[in-house]
Amino acid sequence: MRESGVLITDIAQLGELARASRLAQGLTRDDVALATGLSPKFISHIEAGKTTAQIGKVLHLLGELGITLRAETPVDLPAAAAAGAPRRRRSNRGG
Repeated sequence: MRESGVLITDIAQLGELARASRLAQGLTRDDVALATGLSPKFISHIEAGKTTAQIGKVLHLLGELGITLRAETPVDLPAAAAAGAPRRRRSNRGG
């Protein structure tokens, strides 16, 4: 399978990417809904660039379509520090 990189700067571009990927794979919204447990309407909202979509569901949809997101940061982050940051934040809550 050929991979391609696309710069995404807003939710509309992300939706366009999801739709293009789905269509390129010959999938209907119903096909993807069945595979992900998401509703066809939700998938339509994502593809239309609706900004209120839940990020967890969006990531689930993208994963089903074989789309991987990568983040770029303006500074170099050691892998261990980046992986440990969410755990530190959670453990500091509540005391």
